[in-house]
This record gives sequence, structure tokens and C-alpha cells, in this order.
Amino acid sequence: MGCLKDMNRFFLYLIKSLLFLAIIPCSAQEQFFRKVYEVKTGSYVEVKALFSSLPTSGYAPVRVTIANRTAVPASLSFDFTSTVNSIYYSSNGHLEMKSSFGASAAAGTVSTTDLLVPVAAMVKSISSYGQGSQSLSVTMVGVSNDSYTQSSTLSDKFPNILLSEVLYTPNASSLDAATNAHIGSGSYSSGNLKFAGKFIPSEMPDDWRGYSGYDRIIMTDTDWTSMTPGARAAVLQWNRSGGLLRICLTNPANTFTTLGIDKTNDGGKALTRSMGIVRLMPLGAGSSLDAKKLVKEMTSKPSDSWQYQSYANDYSGTWGLQNAMGQKTFHFFLFILVLIGFAVLVAPVNLFVFAKSDRRHKLFITTPIISIGASLAMIALIFLQDGLGGKGMRVQLMEVRNDGSDNNSYLVQEQISRTGVLLGGRFQMSESCVISPVPLNPSQWVRLSNDSTNDQNYSLQANDKGMLVNGDWFQSRSEQAQVLKAVIPSRARIEAVANSASPAFLSYFEYPLTQFFYVADDGKFWTADNIAAGTNFTCRESSEAEYATFIKNSASLFGKGNGEKLESLSKRSHHFVATSSSAPMLETFSSINWTESTSVITGSIAQETQP
Repeated sequence: MGCLKDMNRFFLYLIKSLLFLAIIPCSAQEQFFRKVYEVKTGSYVEVKALFSSLPTSGYAPVRVTIANRTAVPASLSFDFTSTVNSIYYSSNGHLEMKSSFGASAAAGTVSTTDLLVPVAAMVKSISSYGQGSQSLSVTMVGVSNDSYTQSSTLSDKFPNILLSEVLYTPNASSLDAATNAHIGSGSYSSGNLKFAGKFIPSEMPDDWRGYSGYDRIIMTDTDWTSMTPGARAAVLQWNRSGGLLRICLTNPANTFTTLGIDKTNDGGKALTRSMGIVRLMPLGAGSSLDAKKLVKEMTSKPSDSWQYQSYANDYSGTWGLQNAMGQKTFHFFLFILVLIGFAVLVAPVNLFVFAKSDRRHKLFITTPIISIGASLAMIALIFLQDGLGGKGMRVQLMEVRNDGSDNNSYLVQEQISRTGVLLGGRFQMSESCVISPVPLNPSQWVRLSNDSTNDQNYSLQANDKGMLVNGDWFQSRSEQAQVLKAVIPSRARIEAVANSASPAFLSYFEYPLTQFFYVADDGKFWTADNIAAGTNFTCRESSEAEYATFIKNSASLFGKGNGEKLESLSKRSHHFVATSSSAPMLETFSSINWTESTSVITGSIAQETQP
């Protein structure tokens, strides 16, 4: 009898162990649901988020698997709603983003579809409380119906981090405790903040936009090599756009060269790549991390590089582009005159002239006519004062690379507009980019500010032309601003020309450059003006003071974070910084007349092309 009990315990232990092992491969993800829609064949639909925490902005990568073992095709639609709220201020207004997707599987097949689901951006500061809640809900309709909601809590005092599962499992508890201890100092932390979301390296997305809403990614060198080449390329694009990548070394001999990150750097532990940084660090025994040290490092300089803090603060204070737009005056007295005229007409004139005591029945005719006339006058005044459409200004920071296989332009575009009367707000975007609204200083024209209580509703819908955008991005008689990010393939570059007394170059840009500065390897500064597209030009010697003034004036147009990025990029030797008013921008709403479009372009000098 005792032997039988021991055997029962053994089999129970074995079953639990097998179940545990079966769960492990999916533990780094957030499974929305796994729904069997035909029991006889075992056909099912599985929907899961590839990361266990939501991004600050941009897109959440979601994977849909349809195991259709039936004799007919299976088709499903998925409606996503992403919402951002303040935890402590229910009346602070919420931001909502909607999108929808379809997925299908032929009869007798298993299909996997990766979705990039737009999320509402965490852009509003929440004062000393410092926390906001974010949720992503999905409703599935088709061969099976279901719904699920994923939630995250984020702080504007802590970056949004992704941590590989092999590091998350042994360190999550200590990292979470250290994070809440850090955030709780001087704030009202509820103690439920997570240090990071976790991921499985072999299932990372191969589109940089899937990482765009995260500030830091931490993994081991083994994790790095287990990723697909497409995923590694996407992470490096995210990194060059401003992300911080930390790789913990299980093999101390690994370098940036052996890991395939930089062909020329086989030593050192920190590598600056355009707007981002890659750091290598030794990994402790048992994959252990020093929690307090890592939390402190993640929140040290550059502290303003994480998005939540940047979106909330960089544009709601002093912003050069908003200052350049100037203030809009509202002529109240014209509307007061119309109202006074209406009051005079509808009462004394109407009663004693149009509808005298013996003709009171005419009030049923004259009063509506006067009211309609006053309404038309008000509408005419609005059109005359505000006009149709709107006007705006935009500035773009462009990092141009020509490093072997990386021939891309990395764009960050800031724009602000002021609208009159709009007949619609829908527009089409052809570029695959990230677009987020940002809060502005409160005014009678601003609909989104850190103090606003009104809700904002947005929609992004992928289609065969790119992305259909709708909602409150542009509203009538309003001021609004957006930040856009994109990685676009490009062959544009500045190429050195040999055998010249002064630095000479060939421009491969398809548009003219207004001002051009070059920082030589010896620390000297060179400049040129009005460079035509596709032409050779020779520089004249400049000074550090002239270059510093040029950078300061250019950086002053951007929000704080991007201005500081430009200043950092400008310090590199053998690189150039130029401006252009003709460079292509990321196009949004066609009803806006962009009166000024300035691009600040930087990159390394390419070597002369050999015949």
C-alpha cells in the first residue's frame, strides 16, 4: 500500500513537472487566449503578445497562430483598443487608440501572423504621483469569438525596459523591489511597478517599430546570437534611433566585433551608435544581476532619453518650434458685436418694427429668419478669422548612415500646427513610421496638455498604401503637435574627394543643402553654403565659435531631448552637420500648409567611390 502511494506521488510529481516544462516556452509572453474552435480536429486560435509589458508608444508586437485542421478555410478579425489613464486622477482624461487586423489559415494548415498593434502613447505627466496605467484589449470575431485585456503600469520616473527570460527568471523579484524603492522615494508609488517586461530572444520581431516604445533592452550574448538575423538588424536600428542595448557576457572573450555589432571595434565596453549606446558587461554566476546597481544605472544620465519623460515634458514648456509659431489672437469684439446686433434685432426691432402689436403672428417668421441670419454671421466670422485648413511648422533630425549593410536614414520629426475650420481629419501615410501626439502648454487652442481633462481618440489602420490615420490628431480651431520617427532606406551621403588643398566633397543628396559644417579628424572646422544637389564643393575654414552658434540655433528648434541629441551628435569628428529646407519630410495631414520645414542632417563622411 505504501509502495502504491509512493508511485502515485511519483506520477503526480512527473505530471506537474511536465506541465511546468510545457508552460516555460510561453512564460516570457502574455498569452491573450488560446481558443479551441473545433474539438474533434483540435483546431485552435492562439493570440499572444511577444513582450509581457506594453510599450510606452508605437506598437505592441502580437502573434496570431491559427491551427486549422478542418476541411474549410478559417478567417478571423481582431479589433484592438489601447487606452492610457492616470492612476490617481480619473478626471485627467484618457488617450485611446483603435486598430483592426485580419488573419486566416487555409484548410488543413497552421498559419502564424505577426501584427504590429498601435498603442496609445504615454505622453501626459502625472505630477508627483508619477504613474499611469496602460491597457490593450482585443476582441476576436470569426470561427471563434473571445476577448482579453493586457495591462501595464508605467512611471515617468523610470524607463521602459525589456529583459530576456534567462535574466528575468532569477532576478525579477530583486529588480522589482529595487525599482519600487527607487520610484517610491519622494512619490506615491503603489509598489506594483515592474523593472522590465520579459521576452524570448528566438521570437523577437524583425521590425524596428516593434521595439520603438521601449527605452532599454537587456540580454545575454547567448540571447543575442539566438535571435534571427532580421531581429538583430531590427534591434540595431532601434538602438541607432536612440535605444540603449545592454549585453551581459557569458563569454568574456566576446566583443562588439565577434557579436557582429561593429566590425572595427574589438575592444572596449561601450559603443555609441548615432543616438543610441551599446554596453557590454560581465554576467555574474547563476545569471545574477546587482539589482540596486542596475536600477541606478538605468535611471542615470542620459535620464531624459526615455520616452515617457520626454513626451510629457519636452514640448509642454519652452519649445522653439512653438515659439516660432507665435501666439494667435482671437477678436472677441467682433462676436460681441454680432451678439449685440442679434439682441437688438430679435427684441426691440423685431417687436416694434417687423411684428408690431397688430402683426404679432409675424414673429413666427421674423424670429427664425433673424436667428438664422445671426448664426450665418457667426459662421462667416469664424471662416474669415480662422479660415479653412491650417498652417504649421516642422523640423527634422536626420542621421544618415552608409556603414556597409546599414544604408538608412534615421528620422525624428517634430511638428506643430494651428488649424481653422477642418472638413475632416483623415489622412493617409505612405511611410512605415511611429507617430505620437505630444502635450503642449495649456491655452484656449490646445486640446492635449498635461492639465487637460478631455479625452483624445485616435485610430491607425494598416492598408495596402501604408497607414490610414484618423481621429483627434488634427481638430478644428486647435493647436496640436506630433512627434514622428522612421527608418528609411537611403543612399544619400557626403563623399570625400581626394587631391584637394581644402576638404572637398561630393553631395549625393537629391536636394540642396543650405549650410554645411565638417568636423575634421584634427579638430578643425570647415564650412560651405548653398550646395546644389549632386555636385562637388570645397569647404572654407571655419571656427569653433561659428560652428557652436550654428548647432545652438539648430538645436533650439527641437524639444529638449532631441536638441540634446543633436548637440551630442555634433561633437563627432569626421562627421558633418547640414541644414536644408528642401529635404523630404514625413507627410501627414494635407490640409495643413507647412510654412517652414527645416531638416538638420548629420552623418559620417564616406570614402571616395573607386571606379
